[in-house]
Amino acid sequence: MQTASKESRKKQILYRTLKSGAPILLSLLIMACSHTPKSLPLHQPYLDAQRQIQSLTTDQYQILPDQSIYIGELKSGTATGYGKIIMPDGSHYQGAVKNGRPHGFGRSEMRSGEIYEGEHKNGRFEGRGRLILSDGSTFIGTFKDHKVDRGEIFFPDGSHGISR
Repeated sequence: MQTASKESRKKQILYRTLKSGAPILLSLLIMACSHTPKSLPLHQPYLDAQRQIQSLTTDQYQILPDQSIYIGELKSGTATGYGKIIMPDGSHYQGAVKNGRPHGFGRSEMRSGEIYEGEHKNGRFEGRGRLILSDGSTFIGTFKDHKVDRGEIFFPDGSHGISR
């Protein structure tokens, strides 16, 4: 009898939602999530979407000492978490940030047209990553202190080389 009562309440909520014109999808999502096991693994696209939705309501901005603009999470008033940094020259970074600097995985797009996707440490390329140069060449490998360390470079003509 109690199950029928729960089902009846759900139908009443759905009916009121339909009648009021409120978004049905949100109501259905809430009802579906209330029956979803808590132990399901969360996949990266879901986590990315969740982060973007959360950022719509939690992002803040800050002008950094070098006049860059930071838009993202703040912790104790410091640019730390997930965010975007727009540099005065138009270059920008999106990803993990610590103390106002790229730190962790992220994507940097330089004004020169170069793009770096990979690990950062204290604002520098550090660890595994991919650098796409403005001429179309791509380096995939490791970086140390903002410089190429080891890996492979692929040229637009199809040739490639190894960096040691």
